[in-house]
Amino acid sequence: MLDKLLGLPAHKYLQFVGTLVLAVGLPLNKVVMSIGTIWLASNLVLKGDFRGYWLKWRKSYVFWFIVLIFMLHLLGLLYSNDLSYGLKDLKTKLPLLAIPLSLIAIPLEKKHLRNVLFGFLGSLLITSLINYFHFDAIKSEGIVLDFRGLSLFGSHIRYSLLIVMGIMISFYFLFILPRLFFLWIPLIVWFGFYTLIGQVLSGYIAMCFAVGAAIIFGIRSVPKVSYRRFILIFFGFIIFLGVYQVGKYFYPEERNVIFGDLPEFTPLGNPYYHDTTFLWFENGQHVMSFISEKEMRAHWNEQSAIPFDSLDRAGNQLKFTLMRYLSSKGYKKDREGIQKLGKEDIYLIEQGVPSVSAAQNSPRDRIVTLKNQIWNYSIGGDPDGSSLLQRVEHWKAAIHIIQHNWLFGVGTGDVQSAFVSAYQDLESKLDTEHWNRAHNQFLTIWVSFGIFAFLLFTVFWIYLGYRCYSQKNFIGLIFTAIAIGSFLSEDTLETQQGITFIALFLGLSLQNHPDSFEGKQSDKLEMKH
Repeated sequence: MLDKLLGLPAHKYLQFVGTLVLAVGLPLNKVVMSIGTIWLASNLVLKGDFRGYWLKWRKSYVFWFIVLIFMLHLLGLLYSNDLSYGLKDLKTKLPLLAIPLSLIAIPLEKKHLRNVLFGFLGSLLITSLINYFHFDAIKSEGIVLDFRGLSLFGSHIRYSLLIVMGIMISFYFLFILPRLFFLWIPLIVWFGFYTLIGQVLSGYIAMCFAVGAAIIFGIRSVPKVSYRRFILIFFGFIIFLGVYQVGKYFYPEERNVIFGDLPEFTPLGNPYYHDTTFLWFENGQHVMSFISEKEMRAHWNEQSAIPFDSLDRAGNQLKFTLMRYLSSKGYKKDREGIQKLGKEDIYLIEQGVPSVSAAQNSPRDRIVTLKNQIWNYSIGGDPDGSSLLQRVEHWKAAIHIIQHNWLFGVGTGDVQSAFVSAYQDLESKLDTEHWNRAHNQFLTIWVSFGIFAFLLFTVFWIYLGYRCYSQKNFIGLIFTAIAIGSFLSEDTLETQQGITFIALFLGLSLQNHPDSFEGKQSDKLEMKH
């Protein structure tokens, strides 16, 4: 409509501005994301070329996938008891309908697509620097916190996916715009560093999938088929070896927990408390044994300004933080154990650091802590406090629901109530505040709508990856790999930032100019003209 009124391609530029707003808002906040989504939908309506839209939509397999997904959500409402929850879930997924359909109907020009990616990288760089320096400022004030908790612009899990996408987009530009290498290389290094120190499991998984996809994409440029096959076999062997070594490292060691005869009294003659039925370990040491609260209280209060019966600076009960920290160092929870603590130990406990292995807040310490948590869980310990072990409980609950509702699922509105019932049936040790959904998008789809929806969802993403690979669409292939990686460890489509990320890059991956690494030649031609 505006094109006719103004005599200019107004809707083309409005589409670019709306997509740019969305890309900049994705790492920033929900408000900007919402503005971008509404902008694209409004531009679609204002242009009003619905016949033209339909001609494009009906040829797109992505359009039919999205239509089927929304039909499943609508049908799922018919056999849901909690209609309000179902409608809320449907509302959350509206960006998946609006954004890709808009970008299919009104594609971006090549220069506009690049500028959108530039805008995304710029926003990601600024927000990541703010996150890092905010964390550094708090740390310099003597406050020890988990870096994962200092994402100021949404969930650290979803943000980690954006960072990985930023790495691969920078890598992409390094090849097609090599003259600007002084921009792309620092971005790759910075985003890679941020991923490493972020210590987000979903980010690490997404990075592995993205690197694997990039290598596979690169292999196709090898001229001889025999060489390609050899490289693929070698690459597959390396992956197998890496997975084997990781599994071997984390596999719980065979260790019998034998307490034997435990002393009844401390050296001062006060009674010890031992609860050998409570299998709670820190750094391989049992927490609920060798406890004398009387001695801990008296001697802790002599060492610290924070009382024993109060909260630490992380908001947890200090006495439990103290007990866990003492256990992690192999100390008894009595006067002798308190006296062995140095000033730095006292300081860390006050900040809420529960274990000596978590004191440095580094990826290496995170791995050691995770190994201890897996061993603890393997002998019946509490999964709370470990994001990975909580996910194991979520997956168990999801499988339990699927066993009873494998054909059609529980419906759009009854997913959360089904999980609550599953945790109760399984007598899960998780705190009720952690009785969440599957944290696996594939399982959540199956739980919600049954096996046919699960197959549809799974086959679509595999096919999308194949299409992007065959069309030499690097950005599309990398995005697909990151999406699949995130679906394995998260319900990515259940939050606004997650679903906007999927919707935006799904739409961008469908543009008619994937411009893979072969784009270098097109850049040279453009420069000549």
